[in-house]
This record gives sequence, C-alpha cells and structure tokens, in this order.
Amino acid sequence: MEPSKPKVGTLTAGAMLLVAGFFDLFQFIETMLGFLPTVVTQIFVLAVTTPVTIFAYMVFFFWFAFLGVPLFNIKKPMPFFARTGGFLIEMLPFLTALPILSGSVLFTLIEANGPKGFPASLVPKAFLKMTPAGKVVSKVAKAANDNQKEEKQKRAV
Repeated sequence: MEPSKPKVGTLTAGAMLLVAGFFDLFQFIETMLGFLPTVVTQIFVLAVTTPVTIFAYMVFFFWFAFLGVPLFNIKKPMPFFARTGGFLIEMLPFLTALPILSGSVLFTLIEANGPKGFPASLVPKAFLKMTPAGKVVSKVAKAANDNQKEEKQKRAV
C-alpha cells in the first residue's frame, strides 16, 4: 500500500500558516490599540475588528476550497462547532488578540494531511505524549488518518 499523498503541500501549508499569523498579529495590535483611552481608538477598533475577522476567514475559506479541503466541514460536527465558535469569538472586540485563526488553520491542515503531513510531522513525539496540546494534536491527526483510510476503503469497493 503506497503512502497517502498530503492534500496540501508543504509550501502552501507554510504560506497559509504565515498569512494566518499575520492576520492574528494585526488583530493583536488592533486589540492593544483598543486599550488606549481615546474615543477615536475605541471607535476605530470597533469599526475595524469585525470586517477584518470576516475578511480573514473568507480568505481561508476560499483558499481551502480551491485546494479541495473544507474549512467548515458540516459532516464532522466537533471541528465545525469549534471553528464556528472560534469565528464568533474572533468577532468580539477584545478577544481578537487570541490566535484562534492560526489554530483553526493549523488543525485544518493536520486534518487534511494526516499524521504524516507537514504540520503534524514537525511536532516531536515527546511533545505529543507529554503536553495537553500535543495530545489534542495527536488525536486530531489520528482521526484524520482514520478518515483517510475509510475514504480509501470506500474507493476500493
């Protein structure tokens, strides 16, 4: 049995994580501006937070769609609710400082590429076993690998 080819290449996945990081950095700086005690910065932050969040999620929605990977997969309820909840949290003005978009993109890439793909393959095995975040990453990667095996079995039949 040949190894499964990742759906998203290493260069594309790296670019996606970089763009998500820039969006999160912009939202962090924007949130820190909201702590300045002037009315102008408060209005600026409230007027810019929601459109930037919507634009960022639309960028990744279409980017993943062009690659054939669903960002909001309704067939899988837990990732769907987690990403929808992350989107709604990002809409709140002072919670945009959290890197929710980067995490959402990271877990989507891990689901798409499985445990042998780019993001999951860089994580050291000790990290996966010892930390709570590593356990989550390993469970997501294992579930993605199981889904890929099921899809191959369905195609073989």
